[in-house]
This record gives sequence, structure tokens and C-alpha cells, in this order.
Amino acid sequence: MPQPTERPDRILDAAGELMIRLGYRKVTIEDIARQAGIGKGTVYLHWRTKEQLFESLFLRESVAMITELVDGVRRDPEEVRPHRFMRASFLATQRRPLTRALVTGDAELLGNLKRSTARNRGQEFTERYFELITKYGLVRDDVPDLTFSLNAVASGFFLVDKLNPNMAALDDQSKADALGRTLRRAFEPDHGPDRASLTAAAAEISSLFDEINTNYREWIYTSGAKSERT
Repeated sequence: MPQPTERPDRILDAAGELMIRLGYRKVTIEDIARQAGIGKGTVYLHWRTKEQLFESLFLRESVAMITELVDGVRRDPEEVRPHRFMRASFLATQRRPLTRALVTGDAELLGNLKRSTARNRGQEFTERYFELITKYGLVRDDVPDLTFSLNAVASGFFLVDKLNPNMAALDDQSKADALGRTLRRAFEPDHGPDRASLTAAAAEISSLFDEINTNYREWIYTSGAKSERT
């Protein structure tokens, strides 16, 4: 039976507001409880540690972004093409301060928050995603180390502002367009799959991301209970 999420979401909302304002190191469980209008002990009913709570916060941000991207793919299967999917992903990330901090490794905001087992499971889904885009001919079959190369290029678009502040003058829309053009020319075949194959790819990849979201939601709202039993 699904667990109620109203109270944990209120706690996570409070944690997110405080983290953006103060950074991870300065936020305490007491601060979060006060911001959420509840007792400190109530927070611990859901998460045994500060690290678990913030892990859930970032996973919830990921769920929201994934849902947005999958909705786009279901509306238009063309959005499953890597250059369009990554363009949309870039813009969705830039609109979310916490997700952007995670992608860029913002030490000021993240402090010493470590990547946990829950987030590390994303690697498994990444591998399955690349298997699917290869299976449906959405990427070229002659690119060595495709997963590394595509991820390296996409990551560079998120990190370049930190490496060269002069690049920050370009607006997010222009950066997203440049990312899309680069991925299209470097990694996608000149002639992509037909409409039927594209629709099939969109359906299977959407199902994969639905599975990711189910996995993340389970961790977000039951991590404290699981720790209680271990």
C-alpha cells in the first residue's frame, strides 16, 4: 500500500529551501524541522540521518526532471533522439538549482554530501539506456567508447562556465541549442530510424525511465523505515 507523502514532502521542501540559502554544511535537522513547522523527532521518523534526508531530496528532484522529460517523449517520439533528449535535459537541469549543483559538483552548495548507493544505482540505468539507443539505431555504430564520449561531451556543457566564466554570457537556450547540434553531428547517423522504430524506441525508453522513477520514489519515502529494520 502506498505510503502518504504529504509530510515527508513538506520536510523535503523545507530542506531544499534551506540548502539553496545556506548550503549543506550549515543546515541542521533542527533548522529543517523548524522550517517545516514540525518537531525534530518527526523528521527522524522518515530519515535516520541528515545524509539520508538530503539524498532523498536530490532523488525527488531527479524524479521531477525525469517525469518532465518522459512526458515530452510521450507527446512526441522525436524527443527520444539523443540530441533532442539531452537538449531538453540540459534546460530542465538549468531550471533546477539543486539538480544543477549535483551535475556540476557545486562544493559550496553540496558540502561533503557524498553520492550514496541509491544514486549510484543510476549507473545501471545509464547502461540500459545506452543499450536501447544503440538497439534502435539512434546513435552511430562506429563511435569507439560511445558511452564515455557522449557523456563527456554533454558534461562539458554543464561545466564549461566554471572553467571559463566568460562562457557564462551565453544564455541557456543558446547553450542547449549548441549541445543539441554537437550531439547530432558527432553521434547520430545521417539517416535515423523510421517512424515505427522511433515510436518503439520512445515507448521502451519511457518505460525504462518510469522504472527509474519507481525505484527512486521507493527509496525517497521508505529509506528511514528500511534503516529502522536493519
